Amino acid sequence: MNEVGNWVLEEFIPCELPKDVADGFDQVISKIVGVHYTPLLYVASQIVAGKNHMIICESTPLVMNPQRGLVAVYLHQSLPADGGDFQLLSVQPVKIGL
Repeated sequence: MNEVGNWVLEEFIPCELPKDVADGFDQVISKIVGVHYTPLLYVASQIVAGKNHMIICESTPLVMNPQRGLVAVYLHQSLPADGGDFQLLSVQPVKIGL
């Protein structure tokens, strides 16, 4: 790729998610095919009817010559009384540049 004028992602070090979030992340993300998500930053949580989690991840498509990107992964963890299961709410691209 020509680097002149283009933003080039740095090499990232994966972050360590809290244990319960890491387990839920792995369960949810393992169902997605065609792309690999690496958690880089556990950004925030939100208490709702359960708990929402926001994680910034590096996304790497599973193709030849993949173009890495950054995404915000939003997960929902149900209340313990409802099983405490995780589900994927959304994956939003992180815009890089102006």
